[in-house]
Amino acid sequence: MKGKTWNDIVKPIVVLVVICLVASAALAGVNQVTAPIIAEQQEAAANAAYLAVLPEADGFEEVTDFATTNVQSVLKATNGAGWVIKASAKGFGGDVPVVVGFDAGGAIVGIQFMENSETAGYGQKLVDGSEDGIAFTQQFIGMTEAPVVGTNIDAISGATVSSKAAASAVTTAINCFNEVALGQEAVIDEGPVTLSPEEVRAMLAPNATLTQIDAPEGLTEAWQGDDGSYVLYAEDKGWEYATSPMTIAVGFDPNGVITGVWVDASTQTAGIGDVAAGEDYLGQYTGIADEAGLDGVDTVAGSTQSTVGVKKAVRKCVQAIAALNPNAGAGAAASVPADSSAATSEAATSAAASASEATSTSEAASASSAS
Repeated sequence: MKGKTWNDIVKPIVVLVVICLVASAALAGVNQVTAPIIAEQQEAAANAAYLAVLPEADGFEEVTDFATTNVQSVLKATNGAGWVIKASAKGFGGDVPVVVGFDAGGAIVGIQFMENSETAGYGQKLVDGSEDGIAFTQQFIGMTEAPVVGTNIDAISGATVSSKAAASAVTTAINCFNEVALGQEAVIDEGPVTLSPEEVRAMLAPNATLTQIDAPEGLTEAWQGDDGSYVLYAEDKGWEYATSPMTIAVGFDPNGVITGVWVDASTQTAGIGDVAAGEDYLGQYTGIADEAGLDGVDTVAGSTQSTVGVKKAVRKCVQAIAALNPNAGAGAAASVPADSSAATSEAATSAAASASEATSTSEAASASSAS
């Protein structure tokens, strides 16, 4: 009986434990071997980028005394040729890092976008050597002021969100140069500004005096402006729905066109769910005049569950405005905002469909580990 117990029960468990221990040790060993190699490769790539954007430099000294946020490194040329600054901004699929070379006067003389997680064929054009990517990058050469997509630079076709992130990263580098080289005050990102309910409604219906009305079914709150505008509130789930749903406010002009969307992401995980309250994502809704226009709004990788929740809540409001406002739909020509087609392309529709569930799972796991 003892022999049978050993062979049938104990022995398999012992063997399994030994296998697990050996496998874990092997993985740990591989990581110890490869981690320094990967770090060296990343450092070598960064060093090559530093010289590429400021080839006149004969060497660099690192500067650590700076306060500008979203800056990873600051280097000063030892021969006075200029500065090199590495900065980043949030893009469609994650951080968009850039290395910018400045001459001594502050003009951009070189720029190189580093590897990122943007969509292949769209945001990846920043780094893939494509004609579109090169043309986009060259627009920054000679600049001393902040680049603005649609004003002094053009976006990569189909990659508006990534282009805006790239411009934001370059702006951060410019701000840091102004701090370390010119002694200007550091630009510090203190996170989203907290608005009162009155400030939210004033932002969404700036020219109206609002009166609260009975909320249509499915909404939590409704306000009507004396000019025919509306501000409607709805709720839907983000990651933390079990404890507190996300509250969304949508502004509509007298023709039923969305003027803006506000999201209370205070209950969402930083860096995950709160992405749903970001300007780049919410900006896709501005100008939509009917439910069909929502098809041009895409989710954001790494925040799928929360951005889908926002979209569902906005849809409730769009459906409600059709009943509240007889003029709704009159602005249907504006139902797809200028950036929405770019965002749709950038999302790579087929990839987004297959990745949605996996991303939501990843978001949940990330938030769980964070807590």
